[in-house]
Parts: sequence; C-alpha cells; structure tokens
Amino acid sequence: MSTIVSFLVQLVLTFLIVFMIVGYLRPHLRKVLVDLCGTEERAQFWTAFSNILLIGLPVIFAMNYRPEFSNMEDLFFNVAGKLSGNLGGLLLALICIGIIVSFFALVAPRQPKAEAK
Repeated sequence: MSTIVSFLVQLVLTFLIVFMIVGYLRPHLRKVLVDLCGTEERAQFWTAFSNILLIGLPVIFAMNYRPEFSNMEDLFFNVAGKLSGNLGGLLLALICIGIIVSFFALVAPRQPKAEAK
C-alpha cells in the first residue's frame, strides 16, 4: 500500500468517526444552545461554530499525517496511532465547547419561568 493510500485511509476514517459523533451530539447541543441563547438564530450560529470546531480540529490533525512504514503491520499501527491523535483533537474541541457552554450557562440571565397552576 502506498503512502498516499494510507494517508487517505486515515483521513477518511477520521471524517467518518467525526461526522458520526457530531451527528450524535448535534440535536442535544442544539437544545442546550436554544435554551442558553434565547433565540433560534443565535443557537444556529453557535451550532455552526461548534460543528466547525468539532470537525475542523481533528481534520487539521489528520492532514499532518506523514506515513512511515516498512510492512503492513507497521502501517496498521501507524494509522491507528494517528487516528488516536485525531480523536484526541476531537476531544480537545469538545472540551473547549463544554467549557464555553458551561461558562455561559452559569452567567446567562434567565427569565423566571411562570409557575404552572
């Protein structure tokens, strides 16, 4: 397998994993953002911002891959190690978003809810 094919394999695997995780998180994040932002338009902006960060950071890490291997076993572990780093980038982005959302959840002014009778 050539170095270009191994580069593309780890890039495609990164994209697939990241898109699955972002797809899973999107509806839950959107509900929280609508509650925090107060309007649908603001929540749409922050959802788009979060999606770009969650997809962009792991892809940037993935683009930095330079395969070095002498046999297929080395290639497998090389790609697996790089995927680990890419997913670490995803977790880093997710932690950053969590910190930002938590901060705004603590300081956002809340309207008192009308009591149900």
